[in-house]
Amino acid sequence: MMDVAQVCSDLVQINTENPPGRTDEAVEYVAGMLDSMGYRPRISKNPGGHWNVCAGPRDCKLLFCGHLDVVPAGEEGWTHDPFSGTIEDGFVWGRGSTDMKGGCAAILAALEEALDGRSRSDQPEMCGAVSVAFVCDEETGRVDGVQHLLREREIMPCDCLIAEPTPCLNPAVGQKGLCRFRATFRGTPGHGSLYPFAGENAIVQASGFIQRIMSVTEHEYAPEGMVQSLVANSEEAIAAIFPDADVARLLTRITCNPGLITGGEGTNIVAEECTVALDMRLPWGCNPDAVLAKVERDVSSPAVSTESCAAPTCTSPDCHLVRRLSAAIEGVYHMPARPILQWAASDARFLRAAGFRAAEYGPGEIHLLHAQDERVRVSQLERAADVYASLIAAYVRET
Repeated sequence: MMDVAQVCSDLVQINTENPPGRTDEAVEYVAGMLDSMGYRPRISKNPGGHWNVCAGPRDCKLLFCGHLDVVPAGEEGWTHDPFSGTIEDGFVWGRGSTDMKGGCAAILAALEEALDGRSRSDQPEMCGAVSVAFVCDEETGRVDGVQHLLREREIMPCDCLIAEPTPCLNPAVGQKGLCRFRATFRGTPGHGSLYPFAGENAIVQASGFIQRIMSVTEHEYAPEGMVQSLVANSEEAIAAIFPDADVARLLTRITCNPGLITGGEGTNIVAEECTVALDMRLPWGCNPDAVLAKVERDVSSPAVSTESCAAPTCTSPDCHLVRRLSAAIEGVYHMPARPILQWAASDARFLRAAGFRAAEYGPGEIHLLHAQDERVRVSQLERAADVYASLIAAYVRET
């Protein structure tokens, strides 16, 4: 039987920080495992080592999807080297262990578990029901990952389980929208000793803009329909993860993070240029175009560059996928599963737009997403693999 913790550790040891987003080595590792199970992996090789790997039929009933890229680790504050994949104290440690190489390892372990004991004649039936896709650039949302597979019709609309980390009893059926943009400000340079009496400082302009744009977080949006019924479940689950957060604001209001600011030419020069990059997450009922229009109205003579903009999305909690997934979770944990909404964004937005019925469920320490000392419990890896194997079995029976 596959050691899911060791597979997770192996993947963590392959540095796939994005940027630059090279996943070629990780794809070769995954492809080798798929090949050993009897799948024929299909590798798409984009420039810069941005590789993806798929296996199984394009017109499957159930697609498992995972991303192999990770956010940069940084160099300070780690108990273990972030790419050591250390297995210790019941955890696999390192960058990507939770987000989401642990989920990818659980997918592979579930495939082997589902195939174990089947005759050769039975294996094509299982392979015909289930496919997998491991992609290269979820963290930056570029076009070489899921969007490439959709363009090339490597994956076709079906039920899709994305192995992103979630609470163990809470599959995520919806994600907030996403708006990322850059605003560039231009000032009039001069000698720093004369400011503010002479010159116009682009950094000061940008600072004022950030203060004004944060006002978008004050408006509360009212969800409707099935989203409204999911909010209470979601707030309870989020409160358990982040007990100090004002979770009532998280799902019904815009969040806005000024994540990057660059500008200026020297401390004694009035800054001629400054660029601010912001990340907004949009609740249900919020129009992304209206948000961008507000940004463009607020900034005086800037260059506003939109990197991505997507509305919130949701899969019905009553659909076949979510019902089967909830049953699989309950079979492993012997407790009720409760679908929730996610505060972040993922590849689910691209898949739903293309006609997929997508949900997220996977192992991980969610409070350590993108943080130092990221790690995943071995027991969670094993149980996630059991949930996935149960889900596979349900779809195979229906084939």
